[in-house]
Formats: sequence, structure tokens, C-alpha cells
Amino acid sequence: MIQSYIENPIILPSNTSAVTFTTDCIRSRGANCCGWLQHNEGSPIYKILEGGLYEVTFNANVTSATAGPVALSLLMDGLPVPGATVIETVVTPGDYSNVAFTKKIKICCRGDASLSIASVPSVLTGTTLPGAATDTVAPIIQNANFSITRKA
Repeated sequence: MIQSYIENPIILPSNTSAVTFTTDCIRSRGANCCGWLQHNEGSPIYKILEGGLYEVTFNANVTSATAGPVALSLLMDGLPVPGATVIETVVTPGDYSNVAFTKKIKICCRGDASLSIASVPSVLTGTTLPGAATDTVAPIIQNANFSITRKA
């Protein structure tokens, strides 16, 4: 298991930027460079080296310098993981809202994967399906927590 966090506010430079977690506060013995996970503090990349079932959780307080939607997603090998995107519309810049997700992911027994959290450049909005693509704004993130737990 690994748990990383960001305490102080960080401003992502764009609506496509990865989130860099500055501190690993919990790391099990298997979640080190010789085990099933590689991660260096200050890196946005979490490299899972062994197949299995993993539970990934993320929560953060988000806002933006401008009004509009902010969206963050779990990426696996650079692609968004379905069901692991959070969207919040900032009405008043500087007002924080909490976003969170929990997602189980399976990595094939001889596979590996790189996980990260990143801002999403556009989301579907509106009241009709499939919705209209709407550009997001660059988020400001505070009190973020990201964890990966090996389940099987």
C-alpha cells in the first residue's frame, strides 16, 4: 500500500497537467523499488510492476482562478480509466469543493501499468446525451490524498 498527499495549495499550469504528490506518508514494505510498486516522492507516476487487483482512491479540495469546470482523472498508461474522473464546476473562483473517487483496477498477471492523476482538458456537459464538449479550466488543488492498495 502507498498513500501520498499534498497539503498546501498547488496551481496546475494547465488543464492537461499531471498532479505531483510531494509526500508519501505511508508505504508498505511491498510498495518500494524492490516490490510491486515504484514511486519517487515528487513524481506524478506510480509504476505498478506486478499483475493483480488494486484499489485506487483519490480525494482533494479543488478550485480555480477562473469560473468553469475542473476535472481530474485517474490515468493508466496515459489514458483515462473509465469511472475514475471527477468534475466540479467552480462558480466563484477561490471557493473550494471536495472531489473523490475509489476505483478497482485489474492488471494482467504478467503486466504492469503506470498510474497518475491529471487534469482533463474537456468534459461532456448539458442536459442531452451525449452532451457537448466543454473545455475545463486549470485547477488549484489542496489537501489531496492518493492511495493504491494491492487487494489480490
